[in-house]
Amino acid sequence: MKQGWLSLLIPVFNHAKYLPDLFRSVEQQTRQPNEILFSDDGSRDESANLVEMWIRGQQGARLFRQEKNLGITENSNFLLRQAQGEYVLTLHSDDGFRGSSAVKEMMGTIERSSGLAMVTSARGRISETSELLGIERKLGLGRYDRKAILRVVLTTEANPLGEPSAVMFRRRALPEGFDPAFRQLWDLQGWLEILRYGDVEVLDQPLINIREHEGQATRVNKKAGRGAEEHLRLFTSLLAEASTVLGRHEESILLYKLGRTARRFPSLASNEIKDRIKQAKKDKVLWTYLRDLTRYRWEKICTCVTRKIGLGGLT
Repeated sequence: MKQGWLSLLIPVFNHAKYLPDLFRSVEQQTRQPNEILFSDDGSRDESANLVEMWIRGQQGARLFRQEKNLGITENSNFLLRQAQGEYVLTLHSDDGFRGSSAVKEMMGTIERSSGLAMVTSARGRISETSELLGIERKLGLGRYDRKAILRVVLTTEANPLGEPSAVMFRRRALPEGFDPAFRQLWDLQGWLEILRYGDVEVLDQPLINIREHEGQATRVNKKAGRGAEEHLRLFTSLLAEASTVLGRHEESILLYKLGRTARRFPSLASNEIKDRIKQAKKDKVLWTYLRDLTRYRWEKICTCVTRKIGLGGLT
């Protein structure tokens, strides 16, 4: 591992039409990565050939071609194993840097504090044709420890740190790489592991463009039905920590939602998952749990009524 180095890791799969934008965004950086590693995951378009041509003029750039499709998680792990840098950023081949100072800003932030394990930023959402759809900020500006992030994750059941393209982290904070058992929530699971090593700094400036299109990995995985199964698996594994970051009422709501999801998708909920949820409910005082659910349902009813009134009155 080379101290002070940034390894820019770019997993590639059938994104030939987006690669020119990515190349330009890398070329424009005022601080260049020390190495740029591409791994083509069996693309059926011209992606690999475009990368091959581009790296000829780039110092420290390499292309790996996978003989068989690994999937996004394993392809990213392959690149992590090749990386020499102290810091890494996995930039998806349909995304790109936003502005010329993205690498400089992220590197400057993580280098200033040894207690930081990762840095993320606001991001631009762009269309298939690179039109700006909006700026997304999932967390406020500042520094967060693992407990603060875990609390947000468990109360929103979402990923507050964003896509891999928007996150730079210390390589040694994830020595085993991302969990290959996940293909939809692999990034969130990885972020929570990295945060065991140190904090995260959130930058307010949008430094990455995330492209939205039909072939986007997130959309493909959701259509394949991976979302609900992985959600149940990850969040039930976090139940043991829930009581350390959530209040009683919030923990009851989480248990209720997980149980509801398990009932809605019985074929996706393993016996282990069902047993974990059941045991967590047993560990709570029954009347307290029921009171929490009553309060939660009443608050939902009040919210719905308020929204209807705000939209022009009840019907």
